Amino acid sequence: MITDFFSSSVSFFITALISLFVIIDPSGNVFPYLALSSPAAPSGGDLARRSCLYGFLILAPFIVIGRLILNFFGISLPAFQITGGLILFRIAFDMLEGRGHFNRLDTSSSLVAADYRDTALVPLAMPLLAGPGAISTILVLTSRSRSPLEDGLILVALTIVMLVTYLVFRFAEQLLVFLKESGIRLMTRIMGLILAALAVEFVIQGLRAAFPGWH
Repeated sequence: MITDFFSSSVSFFITALISLFVIIDPSGNVFPYLALSSPAAPSGGDLARRSCLYGFLILAPFIVIGRLILNFFGISLPAFQITGGLILFRIAFDMLEGRGHFNRLDTSSSLVAADYRDTALVPLAMPLLAGPGAISTILVLTSRSRSPLEDGLILVALTIVMLVTYLVFRFAEQLLVFLKESGIRLMTRIMGLILAALAVEFVIQGLRAAFPGWH
C-alpha cells in the first residue's frame, strides 16, 4: 500500500514537472528575453530574477484556488481535464508547427523594452511564462490531484521549473551560442510533441473519470 502510494506520488510529480517545463518552455523564451534585456534597455534590476519570480507568483495561487474556481462555475473535474487537455493539444500543435505565440524568434523582433513600464512583468512573466497555457496546465494538474501532498508536489515542480528558467535566462547568450537558433527551434518542437502526448493522456483520464465503464 505504501509502495503504491509512493509510486503514484512520484508518477504524479514527474507528470507535473514535465508538463510545466514543456508549457513554460524556458529555452523557447530565450529570444524575447534577449530582445528585452539588450544593453540599450533599462535594466530595472535583475530582469531574469524578477520575471521568474513574477511568473511564479502569478501561477502558484492557482494551485490553491484551482478547485474553488471550478466549483464556483460548477465545472466537474473530468470536464475540465478533457477541456484542458484539448487546449494544451492546440498549443502543442502550434509548437510543433512553429506558429503563433511559440514562434518566439520572430515575435522577439517586435519587442522593445522601452514600450513597457516593467518588462519583467509584461511581457516576460505574463504572458510568456505565466500565460493561459501555463494557467490551464496548473488547473488541469490541480484537477488530477487527490491530496494536499500532490498539491504540494505541483508547487515543488513549479518552483523547479522557474529556477531552471532563471538559469536559462541568466546564461541566455551562452545557451544561444551553444544550441544556435536551429537547436532551440528543434527543442521547441520536441517539447510540443511531448506536450501533445500529455494532452491526450489528460483527455483519456478525463474520459475515464466521466465514464467509469469505459476502458
